[in-house]
Amino acid sequence: MRYYGPALMIKFVFLGLAVLLLLTPGLRAQEAKPEGAMKQETALEKQVRVVASKLRCPVCQGESVYDSHAEVAVEMKRLIAEKLAEGASEREVLQYFQERYGNYILMEPPTEGIHWVIWGFPVFMAFVGLLFIYQFITGKEQEAAAPVTKGGDIASVKQSSQSIEDMEL
Repeated sequence: MRYYGPALMIKFVFLGLAVLLLLTPGLRAQEAKPEGAMKQETALEKQVRVVASKLRCPVCQGESVYDSHAEVAVEMKRLIAEKLAEGASEREVLQYFQERYGNYILMEPPTEGIHWVIWGFPVFMAFVGLLFIYQFITGKEQEAAAPVTKGGDIASVKQSSQSIEDMEL
């Protein structure tokens, strides 16, 4: 087996991460459309879809109101359509549900206060992990490059040889 060295391995890791980051948006764009999506959407239906996809279903786990078929989600879609037909903006409708259900109802909760810590912690841990890996790899290189003596490091060898010479005099 051939050894390529830590610098080349780090390059491969970063190349793999870059490819992964480039492919992620393309995977999100390929969302499946629900049944009956073949007909033309009206402007109101499009607005309902946009708003409902930004709200989390209170009954289902991890599903948006738009994707859910629960009774609560169907009722929420009807209420969204009513509010939009009355002339409410997207922001007002989202705020209406946020006041009643809290920040949990939003698929992307606001990043304020303690939420900054929650959003930033994974990034911080990734940075610490990369630093740890870098220190581990560079420490092995320095360890391999350092001269190994029987008595320890060079300073202790010089000191012991000095003390031996002093004893002979």
